[in-house]
Formats: sequence, C-alpha cells, structure tokens
Amino acid sequence: MIKIAEIVREIVSSSEIAFAAFSEGYLNLSAYAKSILKEVELKAKKPVKVGSIVAALSRLSAQPQASLIPGAEFESISVKSGLAEMTFPRTKETSAKLSRIHLKKDFSSADFFTIAQGVAEVSIVAPERLLPTLCLIFKGYKPKLIVKGLAVLTVRFDEKYLDIPNVCYSFIRSLALRRTNIVGIVAAFTELSFILHEQDLEESFSIMNKLFKTNERN
Repeated sequence: MIKIAEIVREIVSSSEIAFAAFSEGYLNLSAYAKSILKEVELKAKKPVKVGSIVAALSRLSAQPQASLIPGAEFESISVKSGLAEMTFPRTKETSAKLSRIHLKKDFSSADFFTIAQGVAEVSIVAPERLLPTLCLIFKGYKPKLIVKGLAVLTVRFDEKYLDIPNVCYSFIRSLALRRTNIVGIVAAFTELSFILHEQDLEESFSIMNKLFKTNERN
C-alpha cells in the first residue's frame, strides 16, 4: 500500500510552482492540502483526511529541500545571426551526404555550424548564405523543413556544473518565462546554444546578459 507521505511528496515534486513555494517556505499547507485532496485519494484508492495531508507536508517541510533552480553562473555569452535550418528524413542516403558537408571549407570555418542526427531526422543549422550549397549537396532529396532568419545565443559555463541537476533547466527557464520560442537547443561539453528566431534575439540576449552581470557582481 502506498503511504500518504509518498503520494504527497510525488505530487509536490511534480509541480514546479508548488515545489518552489514549498522549498522557500511560503506554501499555505492547509490550502494546498485541500487542493490536492482528490488527487491523493485517487492515488491512495481510499478516503483521506485533509489533516493527514497537512501532517505529511509538515514532515516533508522539516527535511532539507534542494533548490529546484541552482544558482548556476556562466562565463560568457555570445550571439550569431543570419542562420538557417534545413531538415531531411534520416535515411542511409541522406546520412551519407553529411560527409560532403564537412569537406566544405565554408562550413568548417563558419562562426556557427551544427548537424544533429536524430532517430528519424537529420537537421543542419548553418549560415543562411550556405543554403544553396546544401541544396546542391542534397540534390534530389526534398527537405522536410527549411527555416530562415534564425540566430543562436550561446552561454558557456564551468565544467563543475555537469554533475549539478537542473543547470540547463535554469537557463531554459529564463527564456521560457518570457514565452520565447526556442527553435532548437545544441549542447556541447561546457556550452549550451539556443537556436532562436532573429526577432527574439535582442530580448533573449538582454535576459541572459542580466543573469551574466548579476553573476559577475557575485
């Protein structure tokens, strides 16, 4: 039988808003207990008293809670515009074409260039001026997607953060709170690059730059 405390912990942990309020100590336990009563009863498969939920929350609050959003700092921030994305179905034929791209000096010397091979797709993000070259390389193969007017915002951070949960999430969350449309994300060892539409670049840079300046002061 699942214990009430385990159910309550699971419910609190599944809600960013509730967990943040709970870990910071400003969650109204009684009001929150009433709001999750039906969910707790459904998972417990039996009637549950609000007081039992409050008691479980109280015991949980007495335990140390790790912050959902770590105080991650990044070392630098950079932006590149004038990019485009081209995506093809991943087949033996299209995958074989990728080697030709790496042989082209224009791609290897580009300020930003990346290839992502997924389970069913191959996506290339490169300077928009190189789209005609990509079309020649993939001649005879119809792309699933071509998006122009893209930009990339890249943050670099210390390798010590690789073992700290939610570091990438903390950066993504900063943009998500402004409802920024993130077209794609490229992760390297100590870099995280956000592919964005150019019209979102200025605001996104401002958001990240404020975090960077705050971290510089600290």
